[in-house]
Amino acid sequence: MKPRQSRITKVPLARWLIMEFTGLSVFSLLWLLHSPLAGYSAFVGGLIFIVPNAWFVHRVYRYQGARNAHLMVGNLFRAESTKIALTAVFFAAVFTLMEPVHVPALLFTFAVMVLAGGALRWLIRPKPRR
Repeated sequence: MKPRQSRITKVPLARWLIMEFTGLSVFSLLWLLHSPLAGYSAFVGGLIFIVPNAWFVHRVYRYQGARNAHLMVGNLFRAESTKIALTAVFFAAVFTLMEPVHVPALLFTFAVMVLAGGALRWLIRPKPRR
């Protein structure tokens, strides 16, 4: 039997972001049926999830390959803590700077985007490079 060769996989980041923005657009439009403020708040709630998540992905996947494993692990911990801090700062900024806010739309869309982000990790599988 031939030994199985491992291949470096490319993470489909662009497709992932497109799907997240599509989901955010759908939820914002659904909340827009309730009121313009709810639609705007839902969009902001989705952005509070997408922007730190995109920054995290950018920082973690800068390095690839076995020789850069120590750099990837170091970036993983730094990027995760920065992502959590960015999310907290964005929530604080929205609640202090955005005067009229529809809180249920903001929080519900954020929660749905968190769940959808977890589901996307299972639905979008990285394809091996050839």
